[in-house]
Order: sequence, then C-alpha cells, then structure tokens
Amino acid sequence: MKRLLDALEKGAVFVGGVAMACLAIAVIALVALRYLFSVSPFWSEELIRICLLAAVLLGAGVSVRANRHIRVEFLTELLPPVLRRAWYLFLDVVALGLFVLIVATGIEAVGFNHSMRTVALQIPISTVIWLVPAGFAIAAIFMLEEIVRRWKKKP
Repeated sequence: MKRLLDALEKGAVFVGGVAMACLAIAVIALVALRYLFSVSPFWSEELIRICLLAAVLLGAGVSVRANRHIRVEFLTELLPPVLRRAWYLFLDVVALGLFVLIVATGIEAVGFNHSMRTVALQIPISTVIWLVPAGFAIAAIFMLEEIVRRWKKKP
C-alpha cells in the first residue's frame, strides 16, 4: 500500500511540476511577446490559469502527505500528549470530511459544466474543473493515511 501511495505522490509531484514549468514558459512567452512585439497571444492567460490551478491543487494534495499544510500550533503544544493527539486526530477527520465533500461537489460541477468551453482554448470547462476533485481526492487519500498513522501511533 505504501508503494502505491508513494507512486501517487510522485505522479502528483511530476504533473504539478510539469504544470509549473508550462506556467513559467507561458508567462515568459507572454511577457516577451507583449513587450517586445506588442502581441498578446489569445491563449496565454487562460493556459497560465489552468497550469496554476493544476500546480496548486496537486501540490495541496501532496502537502497533506508531507504534513506541510498550515496549522496553528502554539496552543496545542500546551496540551498534554494524549489530548494533543486526540485534537489533531479530530482536526484530521474534519479535514477529511471537507475533502470528501469538495470531491463530491467537484464531480457534480463537472457534470454541470460539460457542455461549456473555455473562451480562448476551446477545451471543455469540465476538463479544467476535474482538477478540483482530483486534487482533493489526492488530499483525502493522504489525509486518510495520516489518520491511520496517527491512530496506530502510541501517545
């Protein structure tokens, strides 16, 4: 199971990295074409947004596994270890519920928007919206892994 989760993480990091590279190339091309040639490609800003969305959502899922998401800890560090463990377990379960809700509503949104297309690239908006449930599904899987790990860990 760990190898499967490691492969999922590596895949998300790779696709997110490719999205960031495409984003950087598109931004450089947009700036160069706009300021050097006074030409603004019709596809550039839309492509940049899609790449940013892919990188952020996939990166958010990976950050859950690495436990790098934002967490305010100054009060919880004052709790005894047993209460601190219970509190973090509670927060992880709440976050998992939120992730599952976003996946479900994201899949629903894909269905609502399948007939619409993006303005410049003319790709189905549902293709772009799939990034939301995909990113949060990855986050949910990694959060479930964290909950199991935290549950098995002795205080």
